Amino acid sequence: MAEEVETRAVEEAEDRELGTSPVPKLFIKYSSIAFMGMLAQIIMVIIEGIIMGNGLGSHGLACVSIIMSIELLNVALGSALAVGVSTVAGARLGAGDKEGASHAFSQGFWLTTVLIVVLVALAELFTPQLVGFLGATPDIFDDSVGAIRVFLLCLPFCVIGQMLCGMLRIDEKPKAAATIQMVSAVVAILWLAASTFVFKFGVTGAGIYYGLSIGIWFAVIYYFVGGKRSVFQIKASDIKLEPKLCLQIIKVGTPLFLLQAASSVYTTVVNNQLGVLGSSLDIAAFAVINGYVVYIIMMVVQAITFGVQPIAAYNAGAKAYGRLKELVKTSLVVQVGVVAVLTVALWFGAYPVCLLFAGDPELATVSADATRIVILLGALGWSSQVISSYFECVEKVGIATVLGIARYIVFTIPAVYVLGGMMGVEGVWWAQPVADVLTFVLTLAFMAYEMKRLNALEHGQA
Repeated sequence: MAEEVETRAVEEAEDRELGTSPVPKLFIKYSSIAFMGMLAQIIMVIIEGIIMGNGLGSHGLACVSIIMSIELLNVALGSALAVGVSTVAGARLGAGDKEGASHAFSQGFWLTTVLIVVLVALAELFTPQLVGFLGATPDIFDDSVGAIRVFLLCLPFCVIGQMLCGMLRIDEKPKAAATIQMVSAVVAILWLAASTFVFKFGVTGAGIYYGLSIGIWFAVIYYFVGGKRSVFQIKASDIKLEPKLCLQIIKVGTPLFLLQAASSVYTTVVNNQLGVLGSSLDIAAFAVINGYVVYIIMMVVQAITFGVQPIAAYNAGAKAYGRLKELVKTSLVVQVGVVAVLTVALWFGAYPVCLLFAGDPELATVSADATRIVILLGALGWSSQVISSYFECVEKVGIATVLGIARYIVFTIPAVYVLGGMMGVEGVWWAQPVADVLTFVLTLAFMAYEMKRLNALEHGQA
């Protein structure tokens, strides 16, 4: 009883903080905490990059760039289903309908299983065509096919595992989800090192690595069978899917899927253009940039979005429109400033950073030259992700989705084709800063709209 009172007091104090503490101070606090939680993931990816760059060389990295399209699609599908199933089941649980919540989860499990098994079967059947579509050049084609076929075998476990970990949080078992994620990361890195330097499995080992890094999450199915460890249980009778419930799950997860799938589409387009206009060396350079350099920047931006979300959600519910206006302005200024500083550091240190991941001076030179172009105006372009997160929290899902896909789908991909056709490989790189400027203009337009809306609501309160 005393623990319940203490917990309630802590929650109430946090609520007061979200609604009363100065927004800039609060935003910095939440963003910093989120970033500290991401450091382990950043470190693991850096270790992955060092192993792959120094163990697989430019040929292997070019293959990895092709695999990344599948990996990004894996994360997009798994995350979307995790959000869709956990949201629908969690809403029923919150309403006191435990049986309905378990039924929704069980339906979600079978929906996830059927979807991913069908997709994997088709992908395995048409892997050579898929690899060609993803942009593999002839010299990396066979190795890419082999690695992707191995990865595809793990894909059902990856996608289902992501959904199950999402359910663990709804089931108040966040530590179990965090534990399996850390264990899988360590096991996968150890496998990557052994398969690369000891067993000499090459790109196939990398394919298995991507499968292990998330596929091990499937082990948490332990909690959802047997009837004793969770209120959510998988039942064989739910394999007969209910269209209405399944559509509800898909509807909830679709916006997130579109946001994350944009990266996979972008990666596929750039790989194809680099294959047509350049060589596998350019594709390998893109693997270094997209998989590691840009990833580090993205994680910093993600931490900033995590700082936005609780403040925006709470103050939107509290109708604290003045605080929301301050949050929008603060988050944009901080994000642009922080990413600008990081960009300057990476711009000057581009060669040693790329050499760390490339393991080859020639590839490092090509990667560094391209990196300086690609990240040049990223401080402006990444603003769309932060402001998109804000709009999602104030339930403006349409605007959030548009901003989420604008940078890559709306602006970068068309620019890749236009500038690539005019300037060759260099044009592919310059497409990103051009798109970043256009994305920033769109972001400012939606921000102006939001400020006007908040002003009207604030005056309506007076």
